[in-house]
Amino acid sequence: MESQDIPSWSMRATESIGLLYKELQPIEIYVEDSNSEAFYLELINRVIGEQGKILKVIPLHGRSHVINFCDSYNSKSPALFLIDGDLDLLYGKRERDKVNLYQLNAYCIENYLFCLMAATELVVEASGVVKREDAITPKEWGDFINPIEQELKRLFIVFAAARCVYPELKTVSHGISSIMTQRTRKAGPTLDTEKINTLAQSVAGSCIAKVGDEVWNDALGRVEEYSRNLASIDVVSGKDFLLPLLDHFMRSKGCGNVSSQSLLFKLAKYCSLDRLEGLSRALSIVMAGGQFVSR
Repeated sequence: MESQDIPSWSMRATESIGLLYKELQPIEIYVEDSNSEAFYLELINRVIGEQGKILKVIPLHGRSHVINFCDSYNSKSPALFLIDGDLDLLYGKRERDKVNLYQLNAYCIENYLFCLMAATELVVEASGVVKREDAITPKEWGDFINPIEQELKRLFIVFAAARCVYPELKTVSHGISSIMTQRTRKAGPTLDTEKINTLAQSVAGSCIAKVGDEVWNDALGRVEEYSRNLASIDVVSGKDFLLPLLDHFMRSKGCGNVSSQSLLFKLAKYCSLDRLEGLSRALSIVMAGGQFVSR
């Protein structure tokens, strides 16, 4: 996913930032995102643990910039280049056979922050009196997560099929607000199944008008088959859908209003690291002087 932010430094200067830190940290880390260093540092330093400490994560302001710099990187200093899984994840398109490029096994890094463990800690922290076992009941979490698992994965399957046959069509950028309704002031906005279906039908209709029923149905079928065993919390955009939903849920639990950056940092501080084992392994290989090859 390309960022629309314009870097204040030239790309050559941005790529050179790592030179200033290579003696101070065990590995240089380059990422797509802009304005995200604080939560990246918190998350990646937790992943690395006792292997060292990262002082600087370098944003290259877009996926293509990360891939291009990875291809041209010729320093002996250890470096890992991180890119998102994006919609490509749903139909198995990957950047393969690139040295020290790690493509996330989720839509984006924010997906790994979507976590019951982290949400529980934030409720406990905001309350100061609620015990962890009482912070979020299984029913509350189930009621929150079920529509995501059932409805949003289906929507993103449609988005991914559209990417295959009509790449320029607007899909994920519709955003979470396009499929939510605030039925009562107290409850706050919630997912609206009717709006989800309407958006999916609109995207499908645009694709059919562009390429015809046969091509569309073939693309949709291939995405459905490939993504059958992929988890919803991996394939639905964490940044644009999952975390805004979690923010609404946290507010309903008394966590109050926080900025999106503050929420990201707090979640990075508490989220489970179980789903980040692949990234941990890649970091360890490169820090030890080896090469990680993307698959």
